[in-house]
Amino acid sequence: MACLHLMAGTLDCAIYVDTGKAYPETKKLVEYASRLVPMVTVTVDRDEQNSREGVPSDVVPIDYTPFGQLISGSKKVTVQSYLNCCFENISIPLLRKAQELGATEIVYGQRSDEQYKSTSTNGAITEGLVRLHPIEDWTSEEVLEYLATKMLVPEHFKIKHSSLDCYDCTAFRNVSKDRVAFTQDKYPEFYAEYSHRLARVREALRDVLGEEI
Repeated sequence: MACLHLMAGTLDCAIYVDTGKAYPETKKLVEYASRLVPMVTVTVDRDEQNSREGVPSDVVPIDYTPFGQLISGSKKVTVQSYLNCCFENISIPLLRKAQELGATEIVYGQRSDEQYKSTSTNGAITEGLVRLHPIEDWTSEEVLEYLATKMLVPEHFKIKHSSLDCYDCTAFRNVSKDRVAFTQDKYPEFYAEYSHRLARVREALRDVLGEEI
């Protein structure tokens, strides 16, 4: 959002990847962003990818991956790395759409002080596209302070994983406790889906690790 305000006058468009699991807050922000710059939406079938590759997890029992099951036999639940889930459902669809549009540069709101970020830096080239990171050296506090001069900052921006892409994401467990609490309080129906999926991951881990989890 900070990048959109900083560069709204120079951007051809913004790309939003719709996983089909976004919170209402995210949809409102997409609508807001579309008033700043033309919006291109890429719709992905995350459920299909999860049914094929597995429920995302921070800890992945190898026997429960698609490849592992070829060796160990079919399991009740399939589990995949959260990196693979985000990569296939968000990163790659976004990159492919940018290439389809003929873009030569692509802007990311990535910051150096983030715990989870791409290995790319400002000016790096990824598959022919120059990556621009205009707020790479900003802190999260500086982002919020800047946004406060441009818009009414949404309450959920206080959440660590504030992009709210998938309400039933079972990964990033250690850093998404505030998101889970937010979901449980405000969207009990989303929390129920999340809890069901998390129970499946726990079942797989318990089968492999026993009572250690």
